[in-house]
Amino acid sequence: MNDSVPDTLRTAWETSELVEGFLRDYFSSVLQGQDELMRACERSMAEIGLRIRPFLLRISCHQGGLAFEKIIHVSAGIELVQLSTLVIDDILDESSLRNRKLSIVAEHGWKACLSIGTVMYSLGFCLISEGIEKNHHVKNGIAVVKLFSRTHADIYIGQFLDLRFERDTAVTEGQYLDMISRTTARFIQTPLVAGAMLWNAPTAVIKALEGAGLALGMAFQIRDDVIDVIGETECTGKPVGGDIRRCKMRLPLIQALQVLNGDKHRRLLDIMQNESVSDQALSEAIGLITESGSIEYCIYKTKEYCKIATDTISQLPREFTDLKDHFCVVAGWISSFEDGTS
Repeated sequence: MNDSVPDTLRTAWETSELVEGFLRDYFSSVLQGQDELMRACERSMAEIGLRIRPFLLRISCHQGGLAFEKIIHVSAGIELVQLSTLVIDDILDESSLRNRKLSIVAEHGWKACLSIGTVMYSLGFCLISEGIEKNHHVKNGIAVVKLFSRTHADIYIGQFLDLRFERDTAVTEGQYLDMISRTTARFIQTPLVAGAMLWNAPTAVIKALEGAGLALGMAFQIRDDVIDVIGETECTGKPVGGDIRRCKMRLPLIQALQVLNGDKHRRLLDIMQNESVSDQALSEAIGLITESGSIEYCIYKTKEYCKIATDTISQLPREFTDLKDHFCVVAGWISSFEDGTS
């Protein structure tokens, strides 16, 4: 095992624990007397595991000499904004499970869930702004806040496209890739770039991190789409085939529809155009997707994007060795399809 792997994992888990502890204290402070709301916010953090976005911010800031304790408000704010998107996601997807438990929308209803997600989003941006305002060592503070604001808008532009794509079996791979570049990929790219902006990294460094971060995020989402088809609920915390049940046009399905011919193509179309997908139809759809070779194709695309990410970040100068090593470990985890959480 590469010596950098245990160091990366140790730093990543330490980041997760510090961010979670910070957020619990923060909720206790700002949500005093709002016990039900505080419990819902705290529950959204459960079993998330590797908090990849705060970790990417941390390693990017560290490269410029910014200690983690100096930017923990920003890191926690990023995580809170991310968690708010998951809460809203469960409303849009009508998802009853999150991390093997009832989702917040299943427990509280969509109106309360929308309020909870909005509170989390607002508090997340407060933390990002406060962290930058209180730290006189950081640079480009206003630009970083604008970057996160634009990213949040892009996420919901992507979400809008995703909703429009449901049941639209004419959606192409290019349209799908554009959609995920605005959602998952964008919000993995942004912390990596923001960390470098906070210490005023040169333009060439920012460009390299933009390219590497976007490619890593593309790989991350395609991997997630594959796991939705072939994963197990005990590992993923979500029902197998949840995207298929909601007729969401993800790459495994898009590729399968492109490859399959004749009766098999027509049968998969029929399943996806039904208002509801039965357990039997779901099993049949997964079988057709698997038979088409679509899963292998998507695994290949995941690895291809990971290679683009690592090749791009390797262009950074020698003094960026620690950042490159940590980044490549994360890319290796994504491309390996080993069990993990986001």
